[in-house]
Amino acid sequence: MTPREQLAEVLQQAREQAGYGSQAALARKLNVSRPVISKAENPAQPVPSDAILAAWAGATGAPLDHLTELADRARSGIPDWFVPWRSAESGATLLRYWQPWVVPGVAQTRAYMLALFADEGHDLAKAEELAMARTERQQIIGRVPVTLIIGYHVLYRVVGSPAIMSAQMGHLASLAERWAVTLHVVPEGTTTGGSGGGLDLATGGGTTTVNMTTTLEDVTTTADHLVVKAQQMFDRLLGEALPRTESLALIRTAEGSWKAQS
Repeated sequence: MTPREQLAEVLQQAREQAGYGSQAALARKLNVSRPVISKAENPAQPVPSDAILAAWAGATGAPLDHLTELADRARSGIPDWFVPWRSAESGATLLRYWQPWVVPGVAQTRAYMLALFADEGHDLAKAEELAMARTERQQIIGRVPVTLIIGYHVLYRVVGSPAIMSAQMGHLASLAERWAVTLHVVPEGTTTGGSGGGLDLATGGGTTTVNMTTTLEDVTTTADHLVVKAQQMFDRLLGEALPRTESLALIRTAEGSWKAQS
């Protein structure tokens, strides 16, 4: 269910549970036209204004913070496939990330994010929205154990500019030195089968959720057979990766190389 669909459902349930059996009844209470109410409860329509959400919460007792959170998510345009991953990630007790070509989102600097979003064709306003959402996700770093595996080419694939890359490598190195973060680099020339796309695993509450980034589509799933395959792939990548100290040395070398070009 998308954030907009969730919002529509919550609004309708709040109205009915508060005793407004019809949309017209709530419209009279809020002193608005009935179409305002019907559009708010229709997931195909735009997200209601903050003023309508506040009035709805006041009349029905629905938690305004929850309505606002759903509305913000709906307005942000977060893809449907990403919603369950974001929920799993935020509630995880163990996180694992693999990226062959770019720095994993939870480890990106803001400048690196914006450069990536620009490459994808997003305008500045949209890029800022996406960067804000990604930055919020990074708060999980330090709260739970995180294992990051990146391909060697991540260190030298220019994103934005040498200055951006230098700062990004410095940030990666700083993360690698934190107690809750384990960062490994898969050396050049290694053939593990993991070059087809990114792979993220969030484990918590006895469930593992997998987020797979492929060339055709992005998929979030808890299907047992895919979770097993994802875990096996991650273990193979970890086996091929360099130890933490050697990986950190490679990152620091890349940082110096980019700094010299800045």
